Amino acid sequence: MLYWAGDPIAVPAFRMFAIVDGDLHSKKNVVGTRSIYKKFEERFGKAATWASYNFPGHRGKYKKTTPKLLDEGNAFLNGNTTQYGEGIRRYGEAFEGYPHPGIPFFGVEQRTYVHYLELAIPYDYPELVEFADLITAELMKMSVICGAMGMGFFLPYHSDSLGHQLGQAVPRYRAILDVTPNMVTDGIRKEGSSYRWQAGEEPGIADIGWRTLIGHEFWSRIPEAVSALKAEKDITVEQSDTVLAITAGKRPVWGDVNRKEDISAYRAVARQLAPIRYPQGAAKAFMFGGGTYDPDIADKIEAYLGRFS
Repeated sequence: MLYWAGDPIAVPAFRMFAIVDGDLHSKKNVVGTRSIYKKFEERFGKAATWASYNFPGHRGKYKKTTPKLLDEGNAFLNGNTTQYGEGIRRYGEAFEGYPHPGIPFFGVEQRTYVHYLELAIPYDYPELVEFADLITAELMKMSVICGAMGMGFFLPYHSDSLGHQLGQAVPRYRAILDVTPNMVTDGIRKEGSSYRWQAGEEPGIADIGWRTLIGHEFWSRIPEAVSALKAEKDITVEQSDTVLAITAGKRPVWGDVNRKEDISAYRAVARQLAPIRYPQGAAKAFMFGGGTYDPDIADKIEAYLGRFS
């Protein structure tokens, strides 16, 4: 659990996110999104007792789920048009004592040029790897720019202003996945980015996780990485026409320093993907609330980016 001012703000979870090119209702993406949502509902729907929708007739307020509300969410996904900011979110109640909607979580949201797809489930879910494989199989068919899966802390969207508190657990949990899609979007492409790119800077993938998803637009910058990673112990490489999926180990770990958890596979992935790692300038501008001029946040960003060094 993560705390701020003595209050719990984020819960431990297995997190999955992808930043996907284009409209979520585009032919290339919508079939996969609907399938992922269906799989979430089949496994976790009964536990996800809250919904927050943002499309005509809904303005993002949290509501207890009802059959009618769920039907409206399905109708949105089964539609064919999306405006900026529209999407659906489904939340569970993480556990007693946590005062916010939490996990299990499913969310999809349209942004400019891209859309976000994010899930968070209990980190001790017995069939975690199997479920992650099912989600990955769908993402491999979509126009994924980049994404990642791994252990981390889930911060509900209504607490987004507390994003500066994420990343605080890095000193103990070295394999943590703690960025959110909206923290990293401006550094993955120059198109539509609000970042002031410096000479020689190139976009990079959002993060490194237990499983790292890399869209084809990055492949030309890592021509030897795929072969090298295939030769690495405990690393699995899958590739479709649009997405490269690199998995570090059979199961995700926290990289708990106190338990001396081995993260050598994560480090090998990070080393081979160095040419397309997230740009440091953009990280200082946007990760964990930015804070280039705040030494505490700047130090935390550096620690996060260097956690596999």
